[in-house]
Amino acid sequence: MVIHILLYTLYTALLSTLIACVIGVSAAFFTARRSFAGRRLLLAAGIVPLCVPPLVIALGYVSFFGVNGIVSSWLKGLARLTGRHFDGLTFLYTTAGVVIAQGFYNFPLVTRIVNDTWERLPRDNENAARLLGAGECRVFFTVTLPRLSGAIGAACIPVFLFCFFSFMIVLLFSPPGTTTLEVELYHSVRTTLNMGAGAKIAVIETVCALWIVFLYSYVIRKNQSGVEGLSFSGGQRCGIGKSDFCSRRRAIFEIAFFIILLILILLFFVGPGAGVLISAFTQKKQNVESFSFEQFRNLFKATTFWKSFGYSVVVGFCTATLCCLIAFVYSVIVRMKSRQNVIALQMIPLLPMAISSVVVGWVLGLIFGGSIFALVICQTLLYWPVAYKQIQNGLNQLTDDTQNAAFVLSRGSFDCAVRFYLPSCHNVMKTAFSYCFAMSIGDATLPLVLAIPNFSTLALYTYRLAGAFRFNQACACALVIILVAVFPSLRAKRSNPQFNKEE
Repeated sequence: MVIHILLYTLYTALLSTLIACVIGVSAAFFTARRSFAGRRLLLAAGIVPLCVPPLVIALGYVSFFGVNGIVSSWLKGLARLTGRHFDGLTFLYTTAGVVIAQGFYNFPLVTRIVNDTWERLPRDNENAARLLGAGECRVFFTVTLPRLSGAIGAACIPVFLFCFFSFMIVLLFSPPGTTTLEVELYHSVRTTLNMGAGAKIAVIETVCALWIVFLYSYVIRKNQSGVEGLSFSGGQRCGIGKSDFCSRRRAIFEIAFFIILLILILLFFVGPGAGVLISAFTQKKQNVESFSFEQFRNLFKATTFWKSFGYSVVVGFCTATLCCLIAFVYSVIVRMKSRQNVIALQMIPLLPMAISSVVVGWVLGLIFGGSIFALVICQTLLYWPVAYKQIQNGLNQLTDDTQNAAFVLSRGSFDCAVRFYLPSCHNVMKTAFSYCFAMSIGDATLPLVLAIPNFSTLALYTYRLAGAFRFNQACACALVIILVAVFPSLRAKRSNPQFNKEE
């Protein structure tokens, strides 16, 4: 039984990663090599997997592709005009729905990482291959793609892990009779109380993820060893289908490919987000839908909403503060000792990627009980590597001469850390805090697993609204989550995220 669940988990994670890779790399080509309206907006979407919780994405897919969603309503109206009967789209509650939701949710992260490498690739080798008579397809597959393989692997392996540990999307969309390791683990430790089965699933899940993390570590080191071949001049971008080496036939193909890619992104990425927005401002009376603020009025009248709001902000602030503190101390120690290339030290921040939220919540819940303290500790253990990656990138920008001068002028290591390192990474600290705060705000899994008495967060409150079939109000609450979580991140200084741990 567990083997079948494991195979299904690997199957859905692999297909989801494949979709994210194909869409993400395709989008990265246009953002890195072509100039078009909306390019910066597409790159900015890389923040979505970091700051927008999967619960919101799931609500968006239901509101847009559900049986009574926006697309189904359009198709029902079209069917009535043609004298036919249509019950609504049902693909969402199948394996295809799980795979599509996960793949399109994570593709912006692939685009962001691959774009950063693709932009800096020198074009000398490509031009030399063209002069030798190679066509554009051959140039891409024999020259460009091998040099992008490290960046693609560095993006796809974390995405695979996020899909492997996916909980909320699978919980809502998984068809009857199918489940993943993460969802089955939750049912074992919370529904059936079968601790033996839960422990078995936790071990299998963690061992599989550890192998993937080791592979990720290898790919990252290999990718970093090849950065000396990159160019930081940026290069010129041309319009779509207007490359100097683009024949008329290839220009038509490129334009058509871009249009198809844009339609897919609008349909499966932008559409669900618009679905949440539309549903939040929609009220249905006597089978007639109209624009209304009623959902927000009902939401803001509820005392439980404001309690959830307060708990979310407090837990998010405490979690983000602890994450930044731990990440800063660890980054400074690694930097001061000049051990950035020590494999063991670099592996420690990667280990939380191999442990699921359900496992961490279950274990720490047994130790500390269901409490807010346990929730903050769980989130800190899972999210501090995100802060570490941001802070480490900031400290790596400091030159050795500057660091040596700071050592000479400081009274000791602590004084150097406070007076030199802390001001130097001030901006990345704000970015790290914003990301960790957003991830905490959107986390519905850990509060659900810990089952803290008389406690709720905005994400858990939204989940309960959806479970009570108050879908429009749940979408309104989801918008509040997005505003609270994403706004600080948008104000933070732009940085280059390499990986994150799913909530």
